[in-house]
Amino acid sequence: METNMKERPSLLDLIVRYKTHLNIGGLIACGLWAGWIAWMTRPEAVDVPAPSPVCCMRSVH
Repeated sequence: METNMKERPSLLDLIVRYKTHLNIGGLIACGLWAGWIAWMTRPEAVDVPAPSPVCCMRSVH
């Protein structure tokens, strides 16, 4: 008995077929993650005090 349904490719076949796309996607994801870590841990952000809402405060004399 022949069936006309196509056989679903295995996970290994899909990985081999889309290896370049997976590598590029992985590099982009790692680059974004490393950039986010570098941005969150930059030295300038450590010493800067939290911004205060100066425009909303009344000066008391």
